[in-house]
Amino acid sequence: MAITSIRYIMTIFSPTMDHSVGGRIPLSGEEHEITRYSRDSYETSVKRFKLSQETIDRYLALIGKYGIEEQAGKIEQAPEVFRDEHSHRVSFLILCYDDGSEKKVAFGENDASCKEAAEEFGKLFFTATSDEDLISETLEYPTLNQCRAMKEEHGPVVAVETSFSSSGMMYGSNRSVVQLVEKVEGVDGTVRVTVKMKAGNEPEASDSRELRSGILTKVQEISDRENLPCWHYASIDPSIPVDRSMMPLDYSSHGCVNIYYDDSLITGCPRVKRTIGESACKMGGDEVSSLLSKMVGDCVAGSGVDVKMPEVKFQDFSPLGMGADPSAANASEGIMPAQKAAVAAQSAQRDADGTWTCSKCGQEGNTGMFCPNCGYPAK
Repeated sequence: MAITSIRYIMTIFSPTMDHSVGGRIPLSGEEHEITRYSRDSYETSVKRFKLSQETIDRYLALIGKYGIEEQAGKIEQAPEVFRDEHSHRVSFLILCYDDGSEKKVAFGENDASCKEAAEEFGKLFFTATSDEDLISETLEYPTLNQCRAMKEEHGPVVAVETSFSSSGMMYGSNRSVVQLVEKVEGVDGTVRVTVKMKAGNEPEASDSRELRSGILTKVQEISDRENLPCWHYASIDPSIPVDRSMMPLDYSSHGCVNIYYDDSLITGCPRVKRTIGESACKMGGDEVSSLLSKMVGDCVAGSGVDVKMPEVKFQDFSPLGMGADPSAANASEGIMPAQKAAVAAQSAQRDADGTWTCSKCGQEGNTGMFCPNCGYPAK
């Protein structure tokens, strides 16, 4: 078999973020361009550069110098696991052969010379993709279908989380709710459920319980079937016109589902975060997102976690956040007309006994402006 091309991948990551840069370098045939991508959750930058025979020869020389072909396919030594918040860097080389097969080399894990090899391959890659050789540059916004076709290696699911936040112009109107279900290390089938709620500038309220649950096994099945890690890259082209006529100017909200993977055996990071955000949901992923949210909600309900949304002080200044009497809100000075309309709409949608049912998770008996179970607003 002959090597036809190589793919170089470098990722800078920590438990809270990661940034990937990579590219494809053809080593044979008539193609004389290097394609380099830089992928984030909001856009993907794709640049194409001129590829000279001199650069191809330098890559082939490095492959021979470090015995890359002999290392490819060997059982890799597990990387060192880190649990700090500092950023780390890892790089890979994928060898692509003329029969369609591929072999991976993880630099720094096979022998002592690999650290030096990683530095040389990285230096050559960025030298060969300098601005002076730039042919074209485009910004791409992957659709959900394109994300489903992407390849990204990850370890097992170790946690799933729903997060919802909202903000308004009134004092104390900001709200956030986070529900986390995570694996308890060393205890199979046991998860820890943690719920955190925040209102305005008040101290965060939280509670945590452990229980037996198979939720993470079910999330793993969905992740494998739907290729969920790559949904993180789904993004909507900002040049597409959006009708904002019905969007409120004094209120905003954001919700997402986060899934965490244990990549200890791949990159050394035990908790890699991948998000199913609003872009993926708008592209057809809402059913999966809602299913995961319901699974988390059911697990939280079964855990016995008991936490209430903190009550914001100075109620006279924030009637919307307190479930206050609408007439009192209208009588308060400084209330904008749009906010009065929001109070009136909330009052009209309440049940006969003054409560309402959440349209997101089905929680009944709510009295405030936000659902105490999932944080979704009354609407």
